[in-house]
Amino acid sequence: MTRDHLTDFLSHAAALPSPTQILRNRLFEQPHFKKAAVLLAVVPQSGRPSENEWGILLTRRSANLQHHAGQISLAGGGFEPQDADLTQTALRETEEETCIPARLWQTFPALPAGFTPSGYEVHTIPALCRNVPEIRTNPDEVAEAFFLPLPLALNPENYQTRRFKHNGQSMETPVLPYLHHDIWGLTAVILYGLAERYAVYSAGK
Repeated sequence: MTRDHLTDFLSHAAALPSPTQILRNRLFEQPHFKKAAVLLAVVPQSGRPSENEWGILLTRRSANLQHHAGQISLAGGGFEPQDADLTQTALRETEEETCIPARLWQTFPALPAGFTPSGYEVHTIPALCRNVPEIRTNPDEVAEAFFLPLPLALNPENYQTRRFKHNGQSMETPVLPYLHHDIWGLTAVILYGLAERYAVYSAGK
């Protein structure tokens, strides 16, 4: 996948559908959600990316955190009053967790929000880094950072399903095994939604 192709896809991704995310969001009925943002951070894995050399930055949350300890997630966190917008939230939190400066990212329109059982409205900000970034994880928040190959994430056949229950309702939601990692919850839904959007995008080309 060339950089131009990837950039064009990320530029249009917000307008493309993710049926899985729409269905999952219907499980949540809550009048007030706290706003949060995560960075769907795509980086080259070498100096000259080819189809198999793009990766999505994921983190394993510290076991010491109060919420979602040990889970695989996209870097991000809650909106703060000093943030100009949710893109700044995602960039600020990513820098706090990984020490990757906000200036290195080219960002794109936010994907439609996904909701969590803990009461968060999570906005996903696609972003592209021009070069392979240096990562220095914040041990208070991140136990590990790694790159999920983009072609793997964009192939729906790589996903499994797991039944998710909330308020007496349930549905099959995607999970993604990768190496020793179990990627599930909203992170897996976001990644699978990206695959759904890419399928629509590719079909239109």
